Amino acid sequence: MTFSLKPRFHLIALLGVSQLLVSAPSVYAATDAQQRALYTKAKAAFNKGDSVLADRLTQQLGDYPLVPYLTVRQIKRDISRLDDQSVKQFVVANRATPFGDDVQIARLNNLKSQQNWAAYLSAFEDYPLSKSKYQCDKAYATLATGKIQEAMTLADSMWVVGYSQDSACDPLFAEWMKKGHPTSDQGKARFWNAVSSKNFSIAKYAEKFITDTADKQDAALFWKVQNDLSLIEDKSLLHDNKPEHGIILAYAVRELARKDIHAAADVWIRDRHRLAVTPEKQHALNDYFGKRYAKGFRSNAKQVLAKLDPDFKEGELTEWRIRLELADKDWKGALGLITLLPDDMRSSDRWRYWRETLKARLDSNYTPDYSQVVKERSFYGFLASELSNDPFRMNHRPANITEEQKARILGLPAMQRMRELLSFGLEYNARVEWNALVKQLDESDKHAAAHIAYDWGWYDQAIRGAALVKAWDDLDIRFPKPHLPLFAELATARNINRTWAIAIARQESAYHQTARSRVGARGLMQLMPATARETAKKYDIDYKNPDELFQLRTNVELGTAYLSQMLERFDGNTVYATAAYNAGPHRVKRWLEQRGDLPLDAWIETIPFDETRKYVQNVLTYRVIYDVLSSNPSRLLNDKETASLALSSLNLKKGPLETKVPSTQIQ
Repeated sequence: MTFSLKPRFHLIALLGVSQLLVSAPSVYAATDAQQRALYTKAKAAFNKGDSVLADRLTQQLGDYPLVPYLTVRQIKRDISRLDDQSVKQFVVANRATPFGDDVQIARLNNLKSQQNWAAYLSAFEDYPLSKSKYQCDKAYATLATGKIQEAMTLADSMWVVGYSQDSACDPLFAEWMKKGHPTSDQGKARFWNAVSSKNFSIAKYAEKFITDTADKQDAALFWKVQNDLSLIEDKSLLHDNKPEHGIILAYAVRELARKDIHAAADVWIRDRHRLAVTPEKQHALNDYFGKRYAKGFRSNAKQVLAKLDPDFKEGELTEWRIRLELADKDWKGALGLITLLPDDMRSSDRWRYWRETLKARLDSNYTPDYSQVVKERSFYGFLASELSNDPFRMNHRPANITEEQKARILGLPAMQRMRELLSFGLEYNARVEWNALVKQLDESDKHAAAHIAYDWGWYDQAIRGAALVKAWDDLDIRFPKPHLPLFAELATARNINRTWAIAIARQESAYHQTARSRVGARGLMQLMPATARETAKKYDIDYKNPDELFQLRTNVELGTAYLSQMLERFDGNTVYATAAYNAGPHRVKRWLEQRGDLPLDAWIETIPFDETRKYVQNVLTYRVIYDVLSSNPSRLLNDKETASLALSSLNLKKGPLETKVPSTQIQ
């Protein structure tokens, strides 16, 4: 397409841009260093504001995959002088790419600056944007074009929310208020929405508009309770079937629980059904109180959970009731509760394993039937296989993606752009492209795209891509094997199992070398800078600053050293060391002091952190998978660990466990 200008000025002809972005030309030949260098120069020219050079270099790049990024910069730069119809064509044609949003934002901002509200509404209809600012501008444009009642209706719904709207809404609200808004009911609605969202400054503001006496009293009651949470212990304070009082209860018990969990739970259990609390909030608070008690292994946890969920409707709370029985070694109680789980949970490999294990634990003549559990490629499937000396099942199902399908996907402009972005190390931008593309692909093509990511060495995206299409049995891309020599060298140097370290890296970052967690863990093995510093000092490893954790060798050297330290600290127990790598050795020490006399499988099941429990099980499972896929002898647990399982005595009757090797039974 050609962009027409108003007024006329020099701009390179942007011919066929839309088609370049959304339709596939012939498969793009590998871009040489010269084209990449030219692209880099063009970006630099844009950054310096040298429009003539930037446009000339962009034109020279022809159909280089990343030219659209430069084209968007041209459009945004020249938006005030481009014909809107041409910009519209670009936006509509590129809805499925990351460029549609960028240009639409520039387009809407330009039309707003021109006060061309009729065109703004038309443009917004072409490509609606969900951000508050543009919703506000759209509502004001509605008002400015004479659709007053429609605009006022929009203002009604936008004002009563429990948070501050974008300042772009201020002109709309100013006109809305001139027409007698907000009403007392609107003030009330916003007050309680704000309270539910804990935006108390908004609640104070909204309260000013409440004129109804009863509603003012309810608002005042909330502030009174907020100031003295213990007031809710008085049953006469809050009234039945009044939604506002249900909101007060839900807020107050949650806050009171920070200071006095027992008083808060008592009030919640007493009043949750009497007062008007939404089902969603009831579920959330039942879950909150139940897990606070259970994960803290409080002395009255069983009794509280029984009151919270007497009819066993909350599956996750029932699971925790089972764990509490395991922690008390009440095998009969745990077995009975397993029968009360929802069908989908009861039939999971986790609770099938425990059902059979507990039956055998209670009856020495009972032989556990793990025949269904051993079929699973999972922690409990492998544990059952270990106990019954059955081979580990991999259940691998090759994807059978053809080279023709890969070639077709590779020919898509978005895939070409991803490859080039990765060559520049721009993983974030490549991921944005990926997310936009997969919305347009069917399941088979999404799967093929994940295999292409694997071929490129973009392993974490390949793993995510397999998960997106639930290709759990495609082990080729779910368990890649990068950096094997490095892991072998550094794990051997620290006298730890190489595959264990690899499984840690797979769980921590999916081999994303520059991964950074929200709490600051970095690199392949996700080390915290403080841990890295202490480990480097202890093992005399060259390490100076946190950014070095993004260096492959430094990260793996420090990670394997820390694993070695944890293994030594916990007397060679891989389970405890793995838990310590995730949750910290101080927490594992505390859990062992509290429940260290439990059988090892019961100890794992009762780890109070959901993340750590899953982490330990995943790492041990991944270690087996990697060993089997490499045709190495494999064990889930060592002899000492196996001897501490709930059925260790039964194992001794059957004879020693064997080290498993790949067999024809492993599929």
